[in-house]
Amino acid sequence: MSPFALCPFAGLLAGLLLAAPVAGAQALPLDEAGRVGFAEVVRADSLRAGLLYSHARAWLRRRGYDVAEADSAAGRLVASHAFGVYDHGYVTKRLHGKVRYRLVVEVKEGRYRAQFTDFSFAYYQDDRSARPQPTGKTKPLEDATAPGWQKLWETHRHDTLLTVTALAGELKTAMLAVSRPPLPPVPRSADW
Repeated sequence: MSPFALCPFAGLLAGLLLAAPVAGAQALPLDEAGRVGFAEVVRADSLRAGLLYSHARAWLRRRGYDVAEADSAAGRLVASHAFGVYDHGYVTKRLHGKVRYRLVVEVKEGRYRAQFTDFSFAYYQDDRSARPQPTGKTKPLEDATAPGWQKLWETHRHDTLLTVTALAGELKTAMLAVSRPPLPPVPRSADW
């Protein structure tokens, strides 16, 4: 059985990664509104919705997400986060900006859905003491052109694809983790 048959999201991303160098520009998945979005429905056969919800909440907290909505009755978590993208210089790399996105995790009995949406790039610029500071300018990730810095923009879009793929994998591992019951204590007088 193919590993992509078990996880269609991984198959989609692997196909995008393989097709990207041929196409020239990095292709990101777009939703029906034309915005960059990643979505995955994962089966978790023997796990209850409450356990999946607590796993998702713990993972979001551990990763430092800003949770905007936590509805345990509906099984829905909405959070936002950002990660840095860098301009590789001759000696060091410097922060060029941050890609901000929203993550919605919805759980039901035996499955969950993760949706990464609302991607935007926020420009950063060094201040007088050479510390990167946000400029207040943003650019949607759907915009495929960046006059004057096209190659760097394509690198940022590619880094976004890799980062979201890694985050989806981490989330899947955390969601499907099954805690094992502790082993019964061994009597001290037992001879093994």
